[in-house]
Amino acid sequence: MQRIGRYGVGEEIGRGAMAVIHRGYDPDIRRPLAIKCLQPDYARRPEYRRRFLSEARAAGTLTHPGIVTIFDVGESDQQPFIAMELLDGITLAEFAEQFRPLLLRNVLKIAIQLVEALDYAHRHGVVHRDIKPENIIVTSATVNIKVMDFGIARTLSDPDWRADEDGYVAGSPHYMAPEQVRGQATDARADLYSVGVVLYELLTGATPFRGHDVETLLTRVVKDPVPAPRVIVRDCPQELIELVLRLLAKDPDQRYQSAGELLVDLERIEEERAERERAGGGRRIVPLRLRWAAVMGVLVAVTLVAGGTLVQQKQNAVMTDLAFDYGATLAQIISVESAEDLLLEDTIAVQGRLRDMQANREIALLNVADHRGEVVASSDPEAVGQPYEPPSEERLLQRRDEQAIWSVTGPDGGELFLFAAPVRYQDHLIGQLQVGLSTGSLRAANEATFMALVMFTLVTLLAVLLGAYVLARRLQQPLDQLRGALDQIGQGRLDTRIRARRHDDFERVFSAYNAMADSLEARVKRRADRSPDRSAVEPTPDGDRTQELAPEDLPDAPSRRTGTD
Repeated sequence: MQRIGRYGVGEEIGRGAMAVIHRGYDPDIRRPLAIKCLQPDYARRPEYRRRFLSEARAAGTLTHPGIVTIFDVGESDQQPFIAMELLDGITLAEFAEQFRPLLLRNVLKIAIQLVEALDYAHRHGVVHRDIKPENIIVTSATVNIKVMDFGIARTLSDPDWRADEDGYVAGSPHYMAPEQVRGQATDARADLYSVGVVLYELLTGATPFRGHDVETLLTRVVKDPVPAPRVIVRDCPQELIELVLRLLAKDPDQRYQSAGELLVDLERIEEERAERERAGGGRRIVPLRLRWAAVMGVLVAVTLVAGGTLVQQKQNAVMTDLAFDYGATLAQIISVESAEDLLLEDTIAVQGRLRDMQANREIALLNVADHRGEVVASSDPEAVGQPYEPPSEERLLQRRDEQAIWSVTGPDGGELFLFAAPVRYQDHLIGQLQVGLSTGSLRAANEATFMALVMFTLVTLLAVLLGAYVLARRLQQPLDQLRGALDQIGQGRLDTRIRARRHDDFERVFSAYNAMADSLEARVKRRADRSPDRSAVEPTPDGDRTQELAPEDLPDAPSRRTGTD
């Protein structure tokens, strides 16, 4: 194994624009760590050596669970190096790409941890100046993060020192604050602008400004208004969007003025999200028993309405055919009985026969015309002596042999089926007959069928709604039990168990929950046995509280990473 100083140097685990990261080992305290070295081309240039060593100068003063720990800094054979904490995890850029769109809870957890780390750094006089997803490591499946790469950080307590004193503007173009692009003096508010870009990217999947080249991109950062975010994260509150837009203000005076001020708003938004989740799961405000009843009701209603409509249409078609058969037969009978009187031009006899026929309540109109086309007998006295006129072809419904059937408006304004038939005597055409039948009985039958179908639909729908409501309410009880037990686990009550015994699928769910709780409780006890003198939560020197995790408490990460430029 190669050596740099007293440290053993193993394989390369990361590479940036200026530096290379190797797996290292400290033999004095038998601790694995990461060794960050400048690449040879940069190590020979004083300005890059100063920039590189400034990372240790800035980050080496910071001890915070959200910031990578610097153990040592030095030179070996004119090769500057930094010995730092070895991290298990992936960059936030890789994490966001892998799990996009992120859950709102994870976005807020990342934001809060990032701002807590920056608040600590700012209060200790350090501005990072290169906050971006590539410089944030996600170290666990529960989305814990660490900020790294303070290579261009500015120490506020040493205003004469500058990482870019050799004439170049340091930073990552997409994430640089406008004042940083202009080369103006920067303070903690520049980091907050970068936080705004990171959050904008987590919420939308893209940075706010893009360009074909760096010059175009930086011009847009300085001059263009921030595009309206097209959020892809579900249930994102408007307050969070407004918070991000405030962070991206061009004028530093219009942003949050400190990380602590920003942290207050982020924690309030997170508390409101957690409260919504505890109250019923975000947007799902309709109880399960009502939701199921409504869904089942809609499905049954649609099915019954579609079926009822089809039944009514079929019935109407059948009854209409029967009415046509009846009317055509009646017209044929009347024409035969009137033929001899019409041949003898006995209009009185024809009129008398029509009056006898009108005793049938279904017959609303009768007209008989002779061979000259003149109405000689009619149920309407005013029509006698008038020329015979068939209805418009537009009202024609059907033709049957020599008969025709029309739909016309009767004297009372109602619809009539008008049957026209020729009057023949020994195959000689001697006149025309019109018989109008009322459709009142047909309408009444259709209305009765319709009302019966409506009543059947309502009764069936009511029964389905009631059944779905009762069933869903019975399902809600075990779900409430499970949710309550999970809430207890979330509050640290690892001894919580579900005692209910059931004879359905929920028994398996409860058994799985109890097995999970047993495993968690046993794991915590084993950890307590290993570290009896160590509290799970210890205060840091500045009063913050840090959660300590044993290595086995973290899931295997896809790769090992530490800071890169």
